[in-house]
Amino acid sequence: MRDDDRAFETLRDAHVAALTGSLIDGVEHGPGGAGYVWSRSIPDPTLNFAYGVRRPDQFAWAGAAALGRDRAPAFLARDAEEVALLRDLFEPAVLYPARWMVARPPPAPAPADKAVTVQAAPAPGPDFAGVFANLSDDPAVRTHLRRTYLPALRAAKARPGLVPLHLVLRDAAGPAACASLYLRGAMAGLYNVSTRFDRQRRGLGTAVTVAALRTARMRGASQVFLQCPAGGPVEALYARVGFRSVCAPTLLCTSPP
Repeated sequence: MRDDDRAFETLRDAHVAALTGSLIDGVEHGPGGAGYVWSRSIPDPTLNFAYGVRRPDQFAWAGAAALGRDRAPAFLARDAEEVALLRDLFEPAVLYPARWMVARPPPAPAPADKAVTVQAAPAPGPDFAGVFANLSDDPAVRTHLRRTYLPALRAAKARPGLVPLHLVLRDAAGPAACASLYLRGAMAGLYNVSTRFDRQRRGLGTAVTVAALRTARMRGASQVFLQCPAGGPVEALYARVGFRSVCAPTLLCTSPP
């Protein structure tokens, strides 16, 4: 197996392990190492996708696994070669190129920022929810977050070996930015990085990301990973604080989400 294949599988499995019990409900295993990741309450293809699909029989199995859960089939390809193989099997309606990035927190963490609070619990508190629910000025996005993501986050349960941490950054007006860390051993996944739409473009997203890196280091993590859309300001933000891209997967959807 190539080193980049190992990196992809390591991060994929770490991602699934981090979110299982909150945003992700489980993984179904199929023929030849294929798998299907699924969420009971959130229909988005980023949380309901097949991986390791390279053959017609795997494609048929993954489609049945998705449709059986009332989800439009979606497929995560690790690289351009897998994208080409999948495009021989179907013509995708939408492609979402992504970046999977890693960073090593600085060896000497700075003192804790008094503007940032850290909650160690499976489910985030109301200040976190108030930021996350208002990360967009689009009413449809806010409605979707309140109906799907927030109930799943609030219902999160403790899992052996997983330490969830939820950060909230406050400014003069109150809770302004948030992030979640899911630690398992020396690895930590960074998720839910958000800034209230009425407080964006003030460096708060960068500040809460840096605080998360420091917190991960203080809690014993030597590597932090994340996923983000390829290109654009989000990837650039993470690159500025020390993340580097190690994988470039693509999510192929059979129908628009």
